[in-house]
Amino acid sequence: MLIRWYLRQLNTRPLLTGACSTGFLMCTGDVIAQQVIEKRREKHDLVRTARMTGMGLFFVGPLLRTWFLTLDKVAGSQMVWSVALKKLILDQGCFAPCFLATFITVNNSLQGQTLNDTANLLRSSYGSIMLTNWGLWVPAQILNFSVIPLHHRLLFANCVALLWNTYLAHKANSQHK
Repeated sequence: MLIRWYLRQLNTRPLLTGACSTGFLMCTGDVIAQQVIEKRREKHDLVRTARMTGMGLFFVGPLLRTWFLTLDKVAGSQMVWSVALKKLILDQGCFAPCFLATFITVNNSLQGQTLNDTANLLRSSYGSIMLTNWGLWVPAQILNFSVIPLHHRLLFANCVALLWNTYLAHKANSQHK
């Protein structure tokens, strides 16, 4: 029943549905990061969770939906290995490096950090974050681009992103405890 409702919403309101599901999963990822990884328990940072939710709802969800549509226009919409490989190269070679730097910059800005703080965080953590990104997203996106229909790609990416969001929420906020 919930899946049927979600699919109906995805067909009638694709941008809003994608943004809301991304916001929800980024919220969930932050809660897991704070409660399971960081073991904050009663010291849960609700402002941080709200910030991550808002970033998913207003920034990440709409951006990724637009990106997936753009990839189909640029690289083709066929679900074959050669097209999937083109999309993977564009996604992980061009989009992901820019997106991660932007995500960290926006997150730090919303925390009230200075540009100097952000530059220091990028210098110290960007490489390891990018390597972790490729370890998770290269296999996930090759599967996403080769067998998942376009209208389900954001949902698939969001499911994988629950792990990623937990890691990214922890990593992006670990220097500001």
